[in-house]
Amino acid sequence: MSVRFVRTILVLLAIVHNSRALVDEVVDVLKLGKEIGEEIIASWNVVGKTLNVSEGVELPLIRRRERLILAKLSHISQSIDRLELGIEKAGAVALFLAKNGGRGTRFELKLHDMTVLLNKVAAVDRQMRVYVGLQEELERSTLLGFAQSCVFYEPDALPGVLEQIHAHIVPPHKLLLGKGLLQQIVEEVQEGGTDVCTLQMSPHQLIYDIYNTIALAEIKGYAIMQFSWMLLKLYGKGNFSQEASLTRERYGQRTTQAANVVRGVLSSASRDLYRCDPIQHEEGKTYDQVTRLLQGYIENEVDMNPQGTCQENCGYYTLTQRYGCYDDQLCTQQKTCGGRIINCQYIDSDMWVCPSGDSKRRYDWVTYENGRTLGQKGECTSGGHSTKVDSWWKWNLFHCSYCFCLCEDAVDISERFFSMREALAQISKNKVVTGLRLIKHGRVFHLQVYESTLKERGLIEGGDWVPVQKFDPLDPQFKDGVDYHTLTYENRAIDLDDLDSPSGHVLTGVRFRMLGAHLHFEIRSTPFNYTTGRLSPEKSQWISNDNTEGSARPRVKLELKNPDIPTRSSVPLAVDSEHDQYVEFTNSDLEADAAQSTVPFIDVQPVLPAGVGALASGAGVLHRGARGSGGFVALRLRTYPHARHVRAEPPADLPRGPDPADGPDFEPTVN
Repeated sequence: MSVRFVRTILVLLAIVHNSRALVDEVVDVLKLGKEIGEEIIASWNVVGKTLNVSEGVELPLIRRRERLILAKLSHISQSIDRLELGIEKAGAVALFLAKNGGRGTRFELKLHDMTVLLNKVAAVDRQMRVYVGLQEELERSTLLGFAQSCVFYEPDALPGVLEQIHAHIVPPHKLLLGKGLLQQIVEEVQEGGTDVCTLQMSPHQLIYDIYNTIALAEIKGYAIMQFSWMLLKLYGKGNFSQEASLTRERYGQRTTQAANVVRGVLSSASRDLYRCDPIQHEEGKTYDQVTRLLQGYIENEVDMNPQGTCQENCGYYTLTQRYGCYDDQLCTQQKTCGGRIINCQYIDSDMWVCPSGDSKRRYDWVTYENGRTLGQKGECTSGGHSTKVDSWWKWNLFHCSYCFCLCEDAVDISERFFSMREALAQISKNKVVTGLRLIKHGRVFHLQVYESTLKERGLIEGGDWVPVQKFDPLDPQFKDGVDYHTLTYENRAIDLDDLDSPSGHVLTGVRFRMLGAHLHFEIRSTPFNYTTGRLSPEKSQWISNDNTEGSARPRVKLELKNPDIPTRSSVPLAVDSEHDQYVEFTNSDLEADAAQSTVPFIDVQPVLPAGVGALASGAGVLHRGARGSGGFVALRLRTYPHARHVRAEPPADLPRGPDPADGPDFEPTVN
C-alpha cells in the first residue's frame, strides 16, 4: 500500500471527521435529508403562484417573498454550515497533494478527484451563505445570476459536479469503468492491513463516514438547486415547477442508488479495528511484559536435589527447585531462582556468563567453550566483565554439571497477574464501550474500557476511560481464580477469539475468566433501540466462545517459532492469529535471547476509533507476530454494522404548479 494512498485517504477523512460534528448536531444524514426535503416542500408554498404584471404586483411583495425564501434557505444552511471549516482545511491539504504528491495511481487520482468535487460543492454552499447574509445589500441581478449558475447544466456547475460525484460511487458503465470508488477503497485498505492502523478506523467505519460526507454534499446541492428554482420563479423567469420536480426525482434516484451500493460495500467491509507496531516501541507506553514466568537459568545439579549429589544428568531435572548453594560458586554470584526449576538440559561443561544490569533479566548472554552463544553477545557492561563458570568433579567420581534450565520464579517478585474483574460502561446512564486497552498497574494487567453516551440513531457523544479497580494480588483479601489469575507453567494459555454481539446489540463491557486452564475473554452485549438510542440494561448478556481443546472441534494452538523478543523484529508484526485459537506465554528463544524474556509481550496501545469515536458491537483478543518473533497479545474492537440502517428517503413530490389560467409569467423590474 503506497504512502500516497494513505495521504489521499486522509484528505477525505479531513472532510469526514469535520462532517461528524454536523452529523452529531442533526442526528444523521438520513434524517437530515428527510427534514430538509420536507422543509423545501414547505418553502415552495412561500413562492405561491406565479406573479402576473397585469395584476399590478408591487415591488414590496416581491421583496417580502424574496426575504421569506432566503430566510428558509438560511434556516436550512444553519444545519450544514459547520462543514465549512473542515472542507476548507481539506481543500488546502488537497492542494498540497496536487503539488507534492507526484504522479499517483489511477485509483489515487480518483480519490483526489472526489476531494476536489466535494470542495466545489462546498464553495457553492459557502457563496450561497454569503449572499443570504447580505441579501438586503445585494442587487437582485446578483441573486439572479447566482441562481442561474446553480441550475443550468455545465460540467463544472453544481448539477454536473453532483453527477460526477455520483458516477464515482455508482459507475454508469461498470463493465467499462470497473468498480465504484467505495468498493476500491475497501479492497485497498483490507489488502494492506497496516492502513487500518494508520487511519485508526475499521474499513466499515471508513466507508460509512465517507458515505455520510457524500450524502451531505448531495443534500447541500439539492437544497441550493431547489431554492435557485424558487428565486428564478419569483423573479418571473418562468414557472420551473417541472424543472424543480425533475431535480427532486434525480436527487431521489442518486441517493437511492448510492444507498444500495453502500449497503453492499458495508456488508463486505471488515469491521475490525486494532493497533499495529508504533513508530518506536516504548515500554509502559506501547507495550508491557509478563516477567519471571519462565526464564533461562543456569544451575549446577548438585544444588537441585536435597541430597546434594551429582549422580544424575541435567535431563533428569524436569521439575525441581534450588536446595542449596554448594561451595559458594555461581549460585552466590547470580539472582537465584526462588520458585520452581523446569526442563533442564546440558549444553557444555564450561562457559562465560554475562550478568545483566536489567532487573527483568539474569543474563545478557552466555558463551560456551564449544563456541555456542545464547543471546546477543557484546561488551559485558554489568560489573565490567563476564564470569567464567566451569563444571567440576565431585570426589573424582561424579561430574557436577551446570545445566541450563527454566526458572518459574516466586510470585512476589514477578509480574504475571491478570485481573478478572469486569470492565463495564455505565449502562444505567446509557453509556456504551467505544474503546478498550490492556493496562498494567503495579504487577497486574487490567482490561480498561472507554465509555461514551449513546444517542439517537447509533451516534455517540463524548467519552472517557473508566478507572480500573486496582489491587495488590499479594493482599490476602483478594483471591487467585476469583479476583485475578496467576500465570504458571501449567496455566499460561490465553484464548484468541473474535466476539460479536447479536443483531441490535452493542458492546457494554469486557472481562477475563478462567475456562479450564486458559485465560478466557468475554464481552457484555446490551440490546438498544436504534431510533431512540436507549439501552435495555436488564437484557444484557455475556458472550464468549467456550470451545476448548477437548471439544468436538478442538481449539487450535498458535505455535511460536523461535520467538525472539518482538521489539527487535525487523519486519512489521501483522495479525497472525485466527478465531478459536490460543497461545501460551513462554520463554523467548534460547539462541536469540538466552530465554530471558516472557513472550508474547502485551500491547497496551489504546484501541480507540479516530475522530469522535464509533459505536462498537464486539471485541476480541488477537496475536500479532511473525516467524522468529514472540509477537504481542493485543485487543481488537469490532465497530457496529451500519449497513441495515442505510436507506434513502426521497423527498415527497413538489406542490403542483400554478394553473396556466392564472396568467402569464411576470417580469419584474430590476433595480
